[in-house]
Amino acid sequence: MKRMLISGNTHPGRRRKENQDACIHRRLWSQDKALLAVIDGVGGYTGGEKAAAIAKESIEQYMQIPRGDTLTMLREAVIFANNRIVEERKLDQLTSEMCCVLTAVVADAAAKYFYYVHVGDTRLYRYREGSLQKISRDHSIVGIKEDAGEMTELEAMSHPHRNQILREVGSAPHRLDDDDFMDYGREDFLPGDQLLLCSDGLTDMITQAQMTSVLSTDQSLTNKVKNLVALANEMGGHDNITVVLTKQLVNEAQAQNPP
Repeated sequence: MKRMLISGNTHPGRRRKENQDACIHRRLWSQDKALLAVIDGVGGYTGGEKAAAIAKESIEQYMQIPRGDTLTMLREAVIFANNRIVEERKLDQLTSEMCCVLTAVVADAAAKYFYYVHVGDTRLYRYREGSLQKISRDHSIVGIKEDAGEMTELEAMSHPHRNQILREVGSAPHRLDDDDFMDYGREDFLPGDQLLLCSDGLTDMITQAQMTSVLSTDQSLTNKVKNLVALANEMGGHDNITVVLTKQLVNEAQAQNPP
């Protein structure tokens, strides 16, 4: 019996010919667990698309078989992806500066928790009972100021340096005990909760209020993903847009007959 719904999509946007984003949205180990990720190849560097693809493949490969603590395993998967990109950079001068940013999640509906790892300016939100809470912290100067309340959301969205990141995946080797690389944690994932992972192609275009408006509707998760992507494109679609959603079903009847 499924306890949660999963959906996701990525779109090049209206101004970019290439899509340097990648995403993961699938069951993991059982019907109660899901592996979710949004990965954004860093713009301006040749090979961003390749870096995102390596990160996606590495995380999926590492997470195939459960081994010990879930959060530690997810952190190790990101370290594995980071160090693979570092090694690949050495093989081709054209992609010697490729890297990416990402947010990865394991959602456990049975345990009512989700575990996350975050590097860069992709984002993770939890929607609960009409309220959207930002879980991740942006690793960028503009994002830090916005999170600290020194800049409004609209000011941050239009700031000329909003995409200058402070941390990325693949630019240097890392170990699990490096304190200045990734943010990670465990949070509640209760019946009715929705988790939204997205790239800055969404959050640079639409506000949290607009996201909340879409998430609060009764439409299917797939339609919510489509509508978020469409709304970002309507607002300009300046960058690649990636959205991944999961929802924990509220009760047994809903689980047996999901919308």
